[in-house]
Amino acid sequence: MEKNISLIRIDDRLIHGQVTTAWLRVYPADTIIIANEKIANDPMYKTIFSVAQIPGKQIMLLTPEQAATHIKKEKPMCKYLIITPTPVDVVTLIDCGLSINKVNIGGLQNRPGTTRLAKVVYAREDEIIAFNELKTRGVEMEVQMVPTEKITKLNL
Repeated sequence: MEKNISLIRIDDRLIHGQVTTAWLRVYPADTIIIANEKIANDPMYKTIFSVAQIPGKQIMLLTPEQAATHIKKEKPMCKYLIITPTPVDVVTLIDCGLSINKVNIGGLQNRPGTTRLAKVVYAREDEIIAFNELKTRGVEMEVQMVPTEKITKLNL
């Protein structure tokens, strides 16, 4: 894992109360990056997160490619917490040069066309393919809604 990444979390709720109150306490970070192509380019999300405030933290909306470049070159001494709504983005982060050996999986909500993989993890076909790719690449996948909850492994 890149030494300046405190946590990579897959959670389709993005930034919410658990992130700001629990996860940042256990995995301190200066900057929260939401790494997803659609979100990075969506004016609505840009507006929402431009007014979202977490005291002492910067929030960035970047594509996975931009996130990888930023983390490796722009501010290598900064500590990052990366959140992405899909495992597909984690595969892209790795393909763009980030060293990732573990991801934390929060909620992937039940949606049309999804299969249940764990208590709180539902995935579309492209997400199942991405999870299998992460497994092939040796990435440990931990399912955990909050830091105090017992970790379960995502078994595919």
